[in-house]
Amino acid sequence: MVQILAKNAILVRKAILSDTKFIKEATVVVNNAYRSEGGWTTEKDIVSGLRCTEEDMATFINENGKPNTLLLAFEQVGNTETVVGTVQIQPSEEHPKEAEVGLFSVSPTHQSCGIGGKLIRAAMEEMKTLGFDYATMHVLENRPEILTWYKKLGFTETGERIPFVWPEMLKVKNLHFLTLKKPLES
Repeated sequence: MVQILAKNAILVRKAILSDTKFIKEATVVVNNAYRSEGGWTTEKDIVSGLRCTEEDMATFINENGKPNTLLLAFEQVGNTETVVGTVQIQPSEEHPKEAEVGLFSVSPTHQSCGIGGKLIRAAMEEMKTLGFDYATMHVLENRPEILTWYKKLGFTETGERIPFVWPEMLKVKNLHFLTLKKPLES
């Protein structure tokens, strides 16, 4: 894997309608982060299929804020913006003061450069602005390196273990998610 050091400016912002021009690029970032050979976040040996389609991404951008909020990370080089990461805030239907961190991805060529932390911090700030008190996330139980990374950001395990939402996509059978939670400090 070739790693690009983030020497250029990284901007994280809410997706807007004009970002539809980045649908393909953002979809590639998500799928490469989850399903490619490169990067330490890959699930290619655990889960099959795409993590996100271009149709999904078009919906996320066109319906941003209704109810999910998509944030995009851009690397800026001169006047050119390139999508290098995504995160989506997904309000909980069961717990009105909680929102889930979802669709969190950083391009494998940009991982370990601080972009993931920047995306998570931006998502936490946006969650507070939206009135949430807690951030939650679901992490595959067989990913100790990812669990450790989220714990460094202040997430703790709740003890809840839930089935994988698309069991037909699992290459490792009977795999579950662990629920992590973090209070959003004001």
